Amino acid sequence: MKKFFETSLIIVFGALYAVVGYFTFFGINFYGVRFWPAVVIPATAAVLFGEKVGGFSAALGIFVSDVLAHGMAILSLTVGVPSNFIAFYIIGKFCRKYSLRRYFASSTLGLLAGSFMIGIGLFLWSQAFPLPFNTKITPLALEAIFSISLWTFFSEIPFLYILVPPIVKAIKGRVEGII
Repeated sequence: MKKFFETSLIIVFGALYAVVGYFTFFGINFYGVRFWPAVVIPATAAVLFGEKVGGFSAALGIFVSDVLAHGMAILSLTVGVPSNFIAFYIIGKFCRKYSLRRYFASSTLGLLAGSFMIGIGLFLWSQAFPLPFNTKITPLALEAIFSISLWTFFSEIPFLYILVPPIVKAIKGRVEGII
């Protein structure tokens, strides 16, 4: 029964992540990395229900959202899906015993790992294929790894630090013991 419930949570949070991500994209992107307040969805899932729900719902949600936003399924599967899975898996793994201190540390570590994976992935992708929202191949310089990673991290971390803790505080007591 636990596996079915976890699968249901992954589908629900993944769908919510995709929808919120799609509708909060205001045309702001940096080398194809969209402004992304939707990170609160899988982070909340990871804290409340663990690393598998957080990681897999993020992977599912980013894939659906990427395909809807820019249509590059292979890019999403090679860059977006693994980076989102790792970022939110880390958050869920280290927040099993939730505290604000643990959450800030794990969200920082998780988002750093995911952001760096995105920077490397987009750099490599750009060497042979066009980036999202572009029509021609424009190979990025090696330094772009750092600028993309920094953009991703600094445009998302405020949402993780400011929004997730009060959401978790409001919900945590109601969902404890469910999984």
